[in-house]
Amino acid sequence: MATLEKIRKKAGLLVTVVGVALFAFIIGDLLNSGNSWFRKNQNNVIVVEGKVIDYQDYIRKENELTEISKIQTGTQSLSEEYMAQIRQSVYDEIIMENVFEKRLDRLGITVTPEEMTDMIEGENISPVLVRSPYFKNPETGAFDRNAILTFLNQIKDIENYPEDVQAQLSQYRTLWNFWEKNIKMNRLNEKYMTLLTKAIVPNSLDAKDAFNINSESSDIVYVMEPFGSVPDTALQISKSEIEKLYNERKEMFKQNENAIIDYISLDIVPSQEDFNKASEEMNEIRKELETTDNVAALTNEKSEKKYIDAFFSIASFAGDEEIIDFVTAAEIGAIEGPAFKDNKYRIFKLLDKTVAPDSVNIQIITVAARASQENTKAYTDSLTKVLNDGADFAEIALQYSVDQFAQRGGELGWITEAGALQILNDEFRKTAFSLPVGQCAVVKSNRGYHVVKISERTANVPKYKIANIEYTVTPSSITRNDLYNALNQFIVKNNSIEKLENSAQENGYDLVKDAQIFTTDRQIGVISGARQVVRWVFNSKKNQISDIIECDNKFVVVANKGISPEGYRSLPSVTPQLRTFLMAKKRGEKIAADLKTKNLTSIDAYADAMGVTPDTVRFITMGTSRIASIGFEPKLNAFITYSPLNQVSEPIVGDNGVYVFKVINRTTNPAVFDDKRERNMLQMNSQYRISGMAIRNLQDKAKITDNRVRFF
Repeated sequence: MATLEKIRKKAGLLVTVVGVALFAFIIGDLLNSGNSWFRKNQNNVIVVEGKVIDYQDYIRKENELTEISKIQTGTQSLSEEYMAQIRQSVYDEIIMENVFEKRLDRLGITVTPEEMTDMIEGENISPVLVRSPYFKNPETGAFDRNAILTFLNQIKDIENYPEDVQAQLSQYRTLWNFWEKNIKMNRLNEKYMTLLTKAIVPNSLDAKDAFNINSESSDIVYVMEPFGSVPDTALQISKSEIEKLYNERKEMFKQNENAIIDYISLDIVPSQEDFNKASEEMNEIRKELETTDNVAALTNEKSEKKYIDAFFSIASFAGDEEIIDFVTAAEIGAIEGPAFKDNKYRIFKLLDKTVAPDSVNIQIITVAARASQENTKAYTDSLTKVLNDGADFAEIALQYSVDQFAQRGGELGWITEAGALQILNDEFRKTAFSLPVGQCAVVKSNRGYHVVKISERTANVPKYKIANIEYTVTPSSITRNDLYNALNQFIVKNNSIEKLENSAQENGYDLVKDAQIFTTDRQIGVISGARQVVRWVFNSKKNQISDIIECDNKFVVVANKGISPEGYRSLPSVTPQLRTFLMAKKRGEKIAADLKTKNLTSIDAYADAMGVTPDTVRFITMGTSRIASIGFEPKLNAFITYSPLNQVSEPIVGDNGVYVFKVINRTTNPAVFDDKRERNMLQMNSQYRISGMAIRNLQDKAKITDNRVRFF
């Protein structure tokens, strides 16, 4: 009982303790959930119309398009610039899928399976396929419908082919899926644009107006007084006038998210010590080149360019006068260099000379692997015999070859010795340049067995085999560290934007002030490959100064002076621009008013008053976009078009000055108005304009959050 009594007395305190504990538990759970939500949203690359594309989704799409690009370009390495284009294409595709296609779904615009079949196999083949080099006739270069069917049959049953062929056919299947997607998207776009352009049809009044604006041209004599003749002190611009103009032109000041930055860009260049060391090393290499029996190994070890065991013609050296001068004058075994030019040392050694064709025109068949190498070789030999007996090479290649040249009848084209080495191997090179024209032979490579045929060869020319050892002088690690440390000490000492701006020049650094950058920029001024800088800026705080960032052989330090969100530029930021316009307008009005008070009646009188010389311009119509010697002055176009002949105009305030003119001649176009033709022309012109406007309008109205700058 005593214990119960104590609990009753302390009940208030107990309730409070339990309440606090429960509150802490609930808040902790909410905070943990909030952290999870925050982390999840941090991974969102794009949010479009409520659809979230997170980092993994985006990378998956990027990888798919990267693979497609590698297949189409035939390379396994894509440049950073190419990758940037791929990322933009992924972004565009996501926007199209979630904005454009959804709009079409609501409109009931689709592409049926029957339409797809017609665009692939029927009478209305898609331009996507017609333009593809995979479906060209090897002899005529024209589109070949049968090539599509052959291609589809090849990728349909990949499992029936040998393993070494399945990988390539799998790539072709990936490529086909990509084409199919593009075929459908092109058709959807075509339908949507047809709907829009058919809904906007020019009438006879539109046609007549379009005809009239260019049917009559005028020749004028004119004078112009520039706005600069009135000093700023004579005019006043009020705050209300600026605000009114801002509201009238607000749409002109719509902007994407951007930032204003200061930055220092320091070139990472070799020091004198680096040049001296490179010179010493190249002199040692020359000594080795004079005595070595293995020039290829020495070249591959010491040179930036690998040794190529092939003969080259003078044409192969086009643009390299140093090599041409050397090989044409040197004897076998001669060495020249090291010579220095454009930060590069070079040493040449002439190894051999010959007289032979510069290049050969070759056809090739790659044979699918059989159960064993012996079987594959025997099969290749049988094909070779059939071909040497007169069979058509193109037909055999189309039927039996498993490489990318099959669709071109095995036509590989003209190749040099170096090209032959690059395509297959040295056996292929030797065969290609020794085989008689019209004959076929078997070549083995790490890709299997091939049948090759020489269809043509060029005339014999002098050819040379050389060793070319090149070494570009680059900054050593010591030089890089010295440049880095000096810049780092500078920014540690000058750790504010004000100090940075005041001290950069006296410390030998060029500082660029108030540069505007956008989230999609890849270059800042002369700094290419600057995405790392852009990402830092848009993920930093105002007045923050970065650490040193390396971009394309430059050390960069950047200061974030502020980020402006997507929307409209603020009134203060555009006030100077608005003030300039208003000042020009008021100057023009004052000049025009002063001229009117003088009651002048001739162009010569106005010329005297303005202190200028009259000038003439011919063939001005309402549709003239830029008047010769004057420029863009739309108001002047209208006044000239409707002004009576030989009558001096009143002073007209244009965009660049005040004009007075007289129409001295007027010519009418003898062409007869053709209502149908004019309407067709207007319809064609509107198609291009409407297409671009429609896509932009859909994107402008869509709810899109673009966070790519966080990741790429």
